[in-house]
Parts: sequence; C-alpha cells; structure tokens
Amino acid sequence: MKTFILLCSVLLIVNAKNIDLSSSENVLWTFMNKNNTVGGNAKVPGGVYSDLHANGFIGDILSEDNDVRTRWVAYDSWSYTAKFHVSRDDLTARVIHLVFEGLDTAAFITLNQDEPIGAVDNMFVRYVYDIKDKLREGENELKVSFLSPVAAANMRSSKFFAAPTCVPSVYNGECHVNQLRKMQASFSWDWGPAFPSVGIWKPVYIELYNGAIIRSVTTHTNKVGTDWKLDIKVYLETSQKITQIAGVLSAALQVEGKQILKTWTHVNASSEADGTLVADISLNISENQIRLWWPNGYGEQPLYELNVLLTPDQHQDEPSHKTLKVGFRTLQLIESDASQIFANETAGKGLTFYFKINGYPLFMKGSNWIPSHILPELGESQKDVVDALLISATDAHMSMLRVWGGGVYESDHFYEKCDQLGILIWQDFLFACAMYPTDSAFISTVQEEIEQNVLRLQHHPSIAVWAGNNENEVALRGNWYDTRPSFDKYKADYIKLYVDTIKPIVEDLDPARRYLVSSPSNGLESEKEGYIAMNPYDPHYGDTHYYNYLADNWNMLTYPKTRFASEYGFQSLPTLKTMKTAAKNEEDFSLESEYSRHRQHSPNGYSFIRTQMESHLKLDEKDPKYFEKFIFYSQISQAMAIKAETEVYRQDQANWYTMGALYWQLNDVWQAPSWSSIEYGGNWKMLHYFAMSFFAPVLVSPRLLPSDDIDVYLLNDRFVPIIGETITVDFYNWSSAAPIATKQYSANAEPLSSNLQKDIKINFSDYKKEEVFVKFSLQAAGIKSPPNYVFPVPLKSAVGLRKPNLQITVASSVMSRPNEQFEYSVNIRVDTVVLFLWMETDVKGYFEENGIVVTEPRSVVRFISGKYVAPQALQNSIKIQYYVN
Repeated sequence: MKTFILLCSVLLIVNAKNIDLSSSENVLWTFMNKNNTVGGNAKVPGGVYSDLHANGFIGDILSEDNDVRTRWVAYDSWSYTAKFHVSRDDLTARVIHLVFEGLDTAAFITLNQDEPIGAVDNMFVRYVYDIKDKLREGENELKVSFLSPVAAANMRSSKFFAAPTCVPSVYNGECHVNQLRKMQASFSWDWGPAFPSVGIWKPVYIELYNGAIIRSVTTHTNKVGTDWKLDIKVYLETSQKITQIAGVLSAALQVEGKQILKTWTHVNASSEADGTLVADISLNISENQIRLWWPNGYGEQPLYELNVLLTPDQHQDEPSHKTLKVGFRTLQLIESDASQIFANETAGKGLTFYFKINGYPLFMKGSNWIPSHILPELGESQKDVVDALLISATDAHMSMLRVWGGGVYESDHFYEKCDQLGILIWQDFLFACAMYPTDSAFISTVQEEIEQNVLRLQHHPSIAVWAGNNENEVALRGNWYDTRPSFDKYKADYIKLYVDTIKPIVEDLDPARRYLVSSPSNGLESEKEGYIAMNPYDPHYGDTHYYNYLADNWNMLTYPKTRFASEYGFQSLPTLKTMKTAAKNEEDFSLESEYSRHRQHSPNGYSFIRTQMESHLKLDEKDPKYFEKFIFYSQISQAMAIKAETEVYRQDQANWYTMGALYWQLNDVWQAPSWSSIEYGGNWKMLHYFAMSFFAPVLVSPRLLPSDDIDVYLLNDRFVPIIGETITVDFYNWSSAAPIATKQYSANAEPLSSNLQKDIKINFSDYKKEEVFVKFSLQAAGIKSPPNYVFPVPLKSAVGLRKPNLQITVASSVMSRPNEQFEYSVNIRVDTVVLFLWMETDVKGYFEENGIVVTEPRSVVRFISGKYVAPQALQNSIKIQYYVN
C-alpha cells in the first residue's frame, strides 16, 4: 500500500533565451526523399504525411484505402533541412544547446553540412546537444535525416528478434514495431491503420544561457496532522560537464485567499558530469489554506500556482523559473487481504485492488484512451480535439482514463486538462502486445525515456498509477506469440526490462506512486510469483481485460468476477454520416465491399457483430436498407453489451469488491469498425449516451436471473446515504406508451456502495415474458437517476412491438446558454413504446439524450448548438432511426 498527494501541471519555458526553430518567417524548413524526387516546404513541428498532403503529393490519408496506397512513404528515407540566422551576441552565451523535444524516430543530425551532432532512436525522448563550438554567426543549416521506420525495424529485428514475427495480415500493417521506441500503433492495430511516419513532431529550439536552468520540477507531499509538507525537487541543468552552480532557490505557493507562502535555500554545489544537479526545497502548508482536489463527480479540482525560481549568485547570469499549477490530494492503491471485507472462501480469497482518494474508497468509472490522431504531431497540436474528448468523458461521469501502452505519452495540455476536469490517469508505459528486445542500446534509450517522462508527468494530480506494459505478462504466460519454446529467455527479458530497468527509475523519481509491472496483472501476487503469474487473470487479484465475442454479451451472467476491469469491450460500426467522410462510392456501403473488408482489422469482426445482433435483434438481409440498419443495430448491440457488463461490475462492488470499470475504448483514429464510444470526428455513438446512464452517480440497476427473478441493486457513488426513498417498477407491454402495472418499494443505500435491495421481489410469473418489459426509476429529492430496463426475452422475440406514430417537433422558443450556446427543445410524441430512438442532424451541435427508450406519450430532449439556427430548420434536418421487428 502506498500513499501520495500529487501536485500538478503546466511547466513553462525557462528563462534562457530561446531561438525557436519551428516553421516561421525566420526559419524555413524543407523536406526531401532519399533520391531527391519528392519534397517541398515543411511544417515543424510536423511529420512527413502531413507535409506530403500539404504539398499535394498525397490526398486525405484517412480516405478509402490510402493507408496502403501511401505506404511508399514509410519505405522511403526523408530529410528535413532548416536555414536560420544567429547573431554575434547570441554566440557569446556560455551555454548553447540544440533541443529536440521529439523526433520520430531513427535519425542522424548534422549542423552546417559536415558537422555531425548525433543520432537518435526514440520518439519519446528529449535530445539536447551542446553546439556552442559548432554554431556560427549568420546563416546556419540544420539537417535531420530520418531512416525508413519499416527498414529500421527490420534491421534491428534481424539482430535482436523478439516475438511476434508480424501483425495479423488483416491489419494491413508492418512488422517488428517492437524493435523501435515509436508509437506502437503506428505500424497498425486492430482498431487503426498503419502510418509509420517520420518527422520533427515536437518543438525544436536553441537554448542560450550563462548560468543554470530549471529543467524539471517534481513535488512530493505528506499530510501530517493538520499540515501538509510539500517537498520540491528541482532538476537543474547547465553545460554538459562538471560546473559549479551557486544561487538562491526559492518557491512561492499561492493558496486560498490569494495568500502567498514562500521559502528559499542557498545552492552551492558542483553538478554531475553531465551538467545536472538536483536541489531540494520544502514548504509547510496548513490544511485551512488549501482545498482538496477530487476526481470528477466527487468534488472540485482546485489548483494553486507554484513558482520555483533560481537566482544565480553571479549577477551576469540569468535567473530561471518554472510555474506549475498544483493540486492537493491523497491517493492509495489498496492491495490488502480481501477476507477483511468478505469473510468467505470465494470473494474473501486473495487481495483487494482499489483506489482510495482523500481517505475514501472510490469506484473508478471510465474508459481507455488511444492517441487522438494516428499522426502524432496532430495528436500533439490539435488541442480542441483533445478538449472535446476529455469533456465528453466527464459528461459521461468518468473519473479515470487509462492511457494505453501502444500510443504516446500525451501532451502537457492533455494532462493539464485532466487536472482541471478531475480525470485520473492510469498511465501505461509504451510497451504493448509484444515481447521486447533487451540489448544494451534498447535498454539505454528506455532508461532515458522513462526518466524524462516520469519527471515531466509526476507532478500532475491526474496521474494515479504507472503500469509497465499492456498485456505482455498474460501474452507470455498464455503463449500468444508461440513463445513457449523460449519461455525462459523471454521471461528473463521481461524481468530485465520492466523490473530491473523501469521499476527502479519510477520508484526513485516517484516513490509514493504504485508501479504495476503489467496490465492486466495480479499486482502484488504476480510479483510474488516471479512477475509472470501462473494465471494473470485470477479474479481474486489485480486488474483484468475481458473479451468474449461468442457468449451472449447482453446477458449479465456472462461476465466473470474481477477486482478491477481495466479493459473490456465490443465492436460497432461508425454512423453512415461519419463513414461518408472516408468512402465516396455507393458500392462501398456494403459489408461485402472491398472498402468494408479493408476497414475491419479485427479477425472475424463482422461475424462477431452479426452473431450478437442476430441473438437479440431481427434484421432481414434482403432489406434495401440492410447496411444502414446493420450500422445502427451494431451500435445498439455494443451499447447494450457494455451497459450489461459495466453494471455487473458496479453491482459486484457489493459481493466481490469490484472497484473499477474502464471500457475499451473512448476514441477513434479513423472511420472504421472499432470498440470506441466516440467516432473519429467527435460524434458520440449510442454507447457514449448509454455511458451517461450506466455511469450515473445514482442508478437503479436490475439483474435478470435464470429463474426469471430480478435482483435490484441501488448504486450510490455519493458521500451521503440514500434513506427511505422510492424505487418505482413499471411493467409495460410493447404496444402502449403507459405502464400496465406499477409497484413501489422503499430504497436505501450506504454512501459509496452497491446495495442489493433484498425487500424488492420481482418476477414475470404473472405475465407472458414475450409481451412485457420492466422499467426501474428512483424518485428522490435532489437526485437525478436515469431510468433502467429489463427486457426478459431477446427483442426479436418481443410480441406486440410495432411501428410507432412518431412526431418530432422543435419548439419555437430558443434559450441562450452561457458560452454562446443555444438550447432547443425537441418534442417527441408517440403512441407506443419506441426502442432506441436515435436522432441525427447536420446542424452543428448535440442532443443531450439519444438512443432513447421512449415509454411516455410525450417527452422532451434538449439540443445544444454553438450557432443559432431557426427552429424549423433544425426540425427539418432531424433524421430518426429506431428498432422495430
């Protein structure tokens, strides 16, 4: 068990003078392929696919099959060249460093044609070079020559092969990405295309200074009695040699009431051989001077400004400072004897696995984050896309996202936004679904990668836990890649990389935060078993990933127990509206089209979707709108499956102490079948609307048993109990919009709990199951609990479900909302039950509810738009779909 309080957020540029080498009027970048036949002006930060598109050599990379048609780009080698000017005064600086924040991936760097600067091999590392003796007055030329990433991966694999041999052919990808410290998904994944890019994907600049600069700041806090102690570690950097660093190091923290707390210390010490020095400073803060930071849904996220300043003793040397936004909270990952909670031999066996924040055990609700764009430079720069996705997560009551290990360490902006929104981050290190080499060069660059990124991210309150890799423990134990004949070798490599290399770095730089060697894993039990557990999916320990496409995913009884579900999911197709941004020909819109086959990277993916649909929904292949309905029904099926699984996990807080549900996955990188709840482009699938309900802070959650009885749970994620409120149970038949019977029960729930309502006895003994369904709702002052439903038979077997007389009108009055938004009332009138009513419009905006089960003759849904449109125009634009046999 480990405890820590996190401090967070934005690191500003230091006070050294910087010569920005990004594309501008003063710095012109060009790019060229190996034989000088393709090239043009480049944008830095950027990447070769973006530049080729901007120069007219390739079209929209996400259109049709352009991922394969443009693969020649990845097979070629590319160079980026910039010319820039330096003044005589600039050259007088004592320290002149060339800094690359991110290079993707294998490259050689030269300055002024014949001056070699260095070679790089890791896109996640910041590279700093001393160029004082190489820079010259006037014009200088910087050149970065990138190797083909495909060729580089193959060359390394011929020397240091690590399984698997290649990705499945259906991925249309490339091989051996595990040889490169590059975004693993860039060579393709089951949800995304291969775009093995190269480029200067983060800023590049020249630092000029005379003394020392503050490169990084980490914060470590402890609550002692009524006080907090804030220990600050300041990572100083100067020239890359032993240097005396002398000056005053000070810290100022602005707390409540605009009070400013200050402290200082004198620094006078020699740096290490690489020019670095770590200095310490601390502050004492009364608990009355700050407010606690809470995850989304549990409280506010107050952040306080911390300024750290180094003032050198030598007056000719510049001061250096960093400013951070800080948040105070405690967080523990509790892995303790489960028998303390359940005194039996089933649930009580093993260890718990849950997060305790500010002293409270909180159920983690959320999803998994993949890169926001398949091109890393766009994922880094498109802040509006990141913001929209993260806000969508909070709208669905999410309190945690898992940054998956096949992507990138996200931008500073991403973690800052998570700090502001209260989204905790389960941060994987970037190793996924493969074995990895452990030669000295690979280990060396991984050490630098881990150290830099832990130093960069450690102070964010949003970071909850580090995990060494995605699925590599279970892959090795489960022989996913035919590694059994070499199991001992791969186990030794596994321990060398994740235990001997990464673990000590993390625990040295961030000693209070839990480092999990893998996900999924049995946590402490896996460590006890030598880091490769006999059964990494043991439900009595740690976290699990669960996928089963052949079982009935709508049935709650399908799902196994787990302490923490960190991955689970089911596929659906994107809407036709989104699909049409990639496919232009009508013949593409068929499951049998070349386009559809190309976009489905999951083996047998369409078959699995069809199997689930046909188990519950009726769809005629001869229907002229078959493809359109297949898309719609796939979203229904996905939403219902993830709803069922998520509610099981929330219910199982009561009987198994399941304490987390992070479904796979939040977002998409292209217009294709995937597990996401938000389509590429930002449109919500039905699943995301359902997530607003199944993650609601208070929810009546029923579970249909094989006996046809219904267990009813009351889920309460609030700090206050629910006492003596009323659960209403309405029985409906399929042909009316009013209940045929209503029962009411007293309801109670402890704070932060799942509560089986033992006094509620419900079954279908008085009804024909094919003719009825049940609606559950909670009436309570100040509590908004969404309705919930039990369908006792597959919907395809429902008797009486008929086509409705349906009227959609938009009220003439329009309300103005803050932030220049407009609210429209969309009125829905029906004469019978309507299942999964889905509304779409070309008007830019969103419906607050969608995929609705309509059980009332009249209801209202709000539509929110950032731009005024006439109500009649909105009404005319709304297109609807719903399910009917």
